Amino acid sequence: MASSAVHHRVGVGLLERLDSPLNVVSKRSDQNTLESPLEPMTSTTPSTTSEGPEQPEIVEIIAPAPTVSNIESHSATFSWTPVCKVPAGFMALYTIELQQLESLDSVPGTNWLSVYKGEGLSCKVDDVRSGRRYAARLVVEVVEVASVENASVEVRVRNADAAFFQTPATVPSCIQPPSLSQRARNALKLKWNVPEDPGGQFELVYVLQISPAPLGFEDQRVCQGFVEVYRGQERSFRVTKLQPGVRYTSRVQAVNPLGEGPFSLCSAYTTQATVPMAPEPPTVQAAASNALTLQWIAPPDNGSPIICYSLERDNGMGGEFQHCYAGPNTWHTVKDLKPGTPYRFRVRADNDEGRSMWSATVALMTGAAPPDSPAALQVVTPLTTSATLAWSAPEHDYGSKVTAYEVELQANSRAAVACMGSAWLKIFEGEALACTINSLCPGCTYRVRVRARNSAGWGVWAVPVTLTTAPDVPETPHSLQPTSSSPTTIVITWAPPRHDGGSKVQRYRMEMASAECLCGRCPPQQPLLPSSLPPGLLPPPGGPGSPAAPVKPVLCPAQAPLVVYDSEHVGAELRHLQPGCRYIFRLHAANAQGASPWTDWVAGATTPDVPVTPAPPAVTGVASGALILSWQAPPGQGAPVTHYTVEVAPLPQMPNFGPPGPAGIIADQRLIAGLCFKVCYRGPHTGCEVRGLEPKCAYALRLCAHNDVGPSSWSVCTAAITSHAAPTCPVSVSAQPASSCKIVLCWMPPERDNGAAVLSYTVEMAAVSRNVANRPGGAGSGAASWSHLYTGPACACAAEGLSPARTYQFRVRATNMCGCGPSSAVVTATTLAAPPSAPGKPVITARTAHNIRVRWDEPEHSYGAIVKSYKLEGALAGTDDWTTMYEGPETAVKVANLQPATKYLLRVAAENAAGEGVFSECEAVTTALMAPLSPTGVTASEATDDALAAPGSADAPAVTSSLLADGARTGSESGPSLQVAWQEPQASSTHAAVMGYEVEARPRPGSDVAGGLGGGVVKLNITGRRCEARLEGVAPGCTYAIRVRSVGVDGAGHSGWSEEASVAVQPRHDADAASVCSSAAGGGAAAASGGAAPRKNNAAARRAAKRQQAAAAASLAGTSASSAQPAAAPGAVVAVSSAARAPSTSGDEAAAAPASSVRARSKATGSAMAVRRPGSAAPGAALPPPRKASWLVRFGESSRITEEVYPYLFGRNWRRDADKQLKKFLKYVLIVALLALSVLGLVHFAGWI
Repeated sequence: MASSAVHHRVGVGLLERLDSPLNVVSKRSDQNTLESPLEPMTSTTPSTTSEGPEQPEIVEIIAPAPTVSNIESHSATFSWTPVCKVPAGFMALYTIELQQLESLDSVPGTNWLSVYKGEGLSCKVDDVRSGRRYAARLVVEVVEVASVENASVEVRVRNADAAFFQTPATVPSCIQPPSLSQRARNALKLKWNVPEDPGGQFELVYVLQISPAPLGFEDQRVCQGFVEVYRGQERSFRVTKLQPGVRYTSRVQAVNPLGEGPFSLCSAYTTQATVPMAPEPPTVQAAASNALTLQWIAPPDNGSPIICYSLERDNGMGGEFQHCYAGPNTWHTVKDLKPGTPYRFRVRADNDEGRSMWSATVALMTGAAPPDSPAALQVVTPLTTSATLAWSAPEHDYGSKVTAYEVELQANSRAAVACMGSAWLKIFEGEALACTINSLCPGCTYRVRVRARNSAGWGVWAVPVTLTTAPDVPETPHSLQPTSSSPTTIVITWAPPRHDGGSKVQRYRMEMASAECLCGRCPPQQPLLPSSLPPGLLPPPGGPGSPAAPVKPVLCPAQAPLVVYDSEHVGAELRHLQPGCRYIFRLHAANAQGASPWTDWVAGATTPDVPVTPAPPAVTGVASGALILSWQAPPGQGAPVTHYTVEVAPLPQMPNFGPPGPAGIIADQRLIAGLCFKVCYRGPHTGCEVRGLEPKCAYALRLCAHNDVGPSSWSVCTAAITSHAAPTCPVSVSAQPASSCKIVLCWMPPERDNGAAVLSYTVEMAAVSRNVANRPGGAGSGAASWSHLYTGPACACAAEGLSPARTYQFRVRATNMCGCGPSSAVVTATTLAAPPSAPGKPVITARTAHNIRVRWDEPEHSYGAIVKSYKLEGALAGTDDWTTMYEGPETAVKVANLQPATKYLLRVAAENAAGEGVFSECEAVTTALMAPLSPTGVTASEATDDALAAPGSADAPAVTSSLLADGARTGSESGPSLQVAWQEPQASSTHAAVMGYEVEARPRPGSDVAGGLGGGVVKLNITGRRCEARLEGVAPGCTYAIRVRSVGVDGAGHSGWSEEASVAVQPRHDADAASVCSSAAGGGAAAASGGAAPRKNNAAARRAAKRQQAAAAASLAGTSASSAQPAAAPGAVVAVSSAARAPSTSGDEAAAAPASSVRARSKATGSAMAVRRPGSAAPGAALPPPRKASWLVRFGESSRITEEVYPYLFGRNWRRDADKQLKKFLKYVLIVALLALSVLGLVHFAGWI
């Protein structure tokens, strides 16, 4: 069973009753049943079992006592240790039982309560009571969970003694809300129960609080409006001094010596109700002359809602009260009362319990009423502009004295309504019984009314009476103004007088005068009408086109007005006036009483007219293409002349025109009816120059004047003749190429000789630049340098001695007695194409024994046709037998199948549509020698210590090993080595001489060294023609395959490997054997990998390299002593070439790289590496150094892709023009970038502004 302390929370409300704390469980082999419970633990007699054939095994288990911890007011934690010796197939269940004790001396009884049952070893019991003593015991029950065969076990459990603990005391718990025991009108009896947890064994004190406060407790209020009404040990209390029918809320709390417990929940109860209290007397809310609006305050209802109010009044003279209202409202309006009379009122309230007492009686008075209307209103004296009214006092004032009268006037006539409106206007207010009305309109009808006022307000109006004033002269007519006008008429309109004075208007009289000032002392007048206003109207004052301040027109004292209209009709039309003149007008009306005053002067003007037809223009100057005219300005008729229009039309050609100049006036309009006139001048001046005329031609000219109104009629036409001029340009000029150096031109005479015969023609020629000809726009896009070609009367000529495929420009002009005319339009022609010039001299870029690479530049001149192909020819040196080696469009080719060590001559020619051009200069080239032959008769054997020649002997060959290092060991410290010998290959005229050998020892597959880094290969480079060598750094006990190959002079390359010779190295048993083997494997790997051997743990490799260095030094000394070999520089150390470290190749192309590398390193170190046989000559003639190409060309020749892309970027002559094209492209890019920066700067500057 797990011993982890797992707490289980158990509530006392779920306790179980256990009657037997001690149980015995028996298990038999033939049955699995639970026996009856044993007697309590205090009994010493064991339980009996049923008889059987076999006695069971008895197991006695002692239950531990529980431990109580974490004792709090309402909880405690129990824990126990697990029981031991529980048989197999059984499980122990633990039960915690509690019993509350009354005192410290109390002994636990039999009333135990189970608070926990389970397999755990601890539990927490909640809801125990505070301040109480408890007894706790642990009851263990062993139950069977699985049967065991052939086993009979009887388990007896002995429980431990009970444990005692005391919970801490606390304040009492919350009590149930108080309940009602008895109720009265002014008292409530409340009761309550004991709290569920009093907090300990204490005598409790109870506190009762109630809200609202009873009478006499108002100043004792505590939190939330409750007041304390009782504090004691009793659990009931009668609260007195309460209000009837009031709902009271109560709460109670228990108090012990430790403090106060929480208040209970609130309970609310209502006292018994009674009749309402007597209301307060009613008050006046609103008073009128015949009604009073009263209101009152609702009295306390004493627990029963008020359902009705009763209101009574007397008759206003102290009589008995009369019912006037019964209802639930607290206000009422009493009507049908007498004005200014006092009345008595009282009110009472009713509820379900009965009626209250009457309120106190209150006297209230009604208000006064306005008086009646005044009597006997009449008009006493009516005049033209005034009238007097009189009236008498009203019959009844209704309890208040009249204090004032008010008179109002209303207009009935149209003139009066226009003056004062149709509404009633107050004109008098005062105590008098009469008044006079002024400012009336003569001859108009009015209505008048009057009313009286007292302290109650205004009374009703009296019946209105009619008032009519006496008639008078009419008012002045209004809205006098000119409504329309023309150059000779003005239409004047006006409105009749607003009031005719009570008598009909019989006539209107108008006077007119000129608005011009003749005396010179009149104020300035308004200007004439602008064209934007209606005809005849002046601009309004202050408006556009008017003076800053309005100026009324005035009559000049020197002017006498004229009567221009006298009639009864409204409106007049004044005729036979001058165009564009200004006039002033005034008007008055007359009836039977007399004439009205004059109106103010009103200005008007006739509209301007078109100018008078001008006189025909006069010709004051004549030229071949122009005429000079002048004229006099005509009258403008009210508007100044703004500009003139001159039109010209050519007259039909007629023989014997006459001399140039004026040709008279064309008075007959029929002669010009069919002419096509065109505007040649429009402007304000009275003269002009008519240009664009044809020489020696007759023209008709006419004139009209314009002002703001429009144009005048055309004047009579004037005829004029222009003078002679140079001829026009020749027409139909054409140029055709006749050959590659000749162009033929022809043309037609000019269309017009302008009055003089053509005497000769002049032809000019200009060559077009090739760049200009290739631009968009052709030959006309650039400035040409013209030269004279031909002058004569013929209409054809030829240009000879021109360049082939060159574009030329031509122009022709004619000459007469007046001079040379203009040149014709430029015509272009291009000579025919010619074969191209010679390409560039062939350049050899690479050569081998059988192949060469050749390139050449494109021809400098293609002569008008694109080069289609090239022809490369070659011949043996000293012969004239040329053979075509290549023919095609490429400028770089590879020529194959050549003889080795042979000198050739090369030349190239270009071909276009015109034919094949001349050949270029010849270039000589000699092919290289072939690689030398392979060595033969290779033998190899293991060398002894004395087999190696002493340093400096003549027999030591010059070697270069891949394992050379400083400090090589010699003598007994050296490892095994191999002695290799071979035979020199036979000499050949086509193969290069031997300058050295390469020896290689490769371990056989399966050896230990072959599996190392680099395969254990050992290599040795030999300089000279010595046919033997010694290989050091081989591994003992390994078998090697030895092979040798030749190295040719002058970069001829390597020969193929010789046949392999096999040799076995004897194994060694000394201490350095393992080191030598490892150094051989590492050294071979380092040699194979180009000397990139590891730097750590390579001491053996360094020793082997030192031995190889010593052997190489000995070989070099022997070679220098031999008379058959060329001398080498003393003390020279030869470095390992890149060919020795890299895999070897054979062939013409592969041979060039090692030799060039050796030459480069020999030049850098100052050592003599070249070894040549005595008396041997150079294998071929030295090639001339090719012209150095630019980096751009070298990049284009670096791969096949760039050779195919470059012609599209730089043209077919990209080897020659690539640098130029790139410079031009960069220049354009720079220009575009500068323009873009300038535009951005301007945009930024504009945005900043």
